[in-house]
Amino acid sequence: MNQIVADAAAAAAARKNADQPPVLVYDQVRKLYGDFVALQGVSLQVHKGEVMCLIGPSGSGKSTLLRCTNALETIDGGQVLVDGVPLPKRESEVRQVRRRMGMVFQSFELFPHKSALDNVAMGPITVLGMREDEARKRAQALLEKVGLGSKAGNFPANLSGGQQQRVAIARALAMEPEVMLFDEPTSALDPETVGEVLSVMQKLAQEGMTMIVVTHEMGFARRVADWVVVFESGAIIEQGPPSQIFDNPTVERTRDFLGHLGWHG
Repeated sequence: MNQIVADAAAAAAARKNADQPPVLVYDQVRKLYGDFVALQGVSLQVHKGEVMCLIGPSGSGKSTLLRCTNALETIDGGQVLVDGVPLPKRESEVRQVRRRMGMVFQSFELFPHKSALDNVAMGPITVLGMREDEARKRAQALLEKVGLGSKAGNFPANLSGGQQQRVAIARALAMEPEVMLFDEPTSALDPETVGEVLSVMQKLAQEGMTMIVVTHEMGFARRVADWVVVFESGAIIEQGPPSQIFDNPTVERTRDFLGHLGWHG
């Protein structure tokens, strides 16, 4: 057991930018829905440039924690700190924090009556006060970044699910976030379009974007994550580098979960 503890400590010390203050800290975060405990004292750190994947059964608290990160859900105990500062309570101050975090949901939530370009340009114009020509230029560049430069004039109804999700990623990037939050971004996609979205996410990771990803795509987590966190019943049961979680998990429940998904290393 002492060796396991020592190995865990060594892995934590080796994390990307572990020698610098973390970008995000979850300190004993609790979330209740009536009598149901969605998060029971979750503590976690996210470092700059790190890709953290949250995995575990549906309903285990992963998406809830993600939504607590930018105050889409209020917490009932503990605190979330962004660059060492607790999340504010006032809505005007919360909006300032949200501007620093891009979020991509399961559903694409694009405006159906606006083109891909206009969906991406809208945030910088309305929130950042950017000139329209500058915002549209940035939007075009971001659409090209996600492989959709030729689809700028298309409306969402004329795009595949994977293309719509890539527009949603470009829209989030248009706000120049410091952190990107992904809530099961491929779960609503046809299997043939999953890869194109994961490819864009992998490119962002390689460019050094700080990312927290709730996902059931174990291959992506194993290949791209710097740190993997396993949830069960609103609590963290194991965390570590992907080599540990996928190849040598220390908790029986982690082995069971991965086994049910057909993961064999």
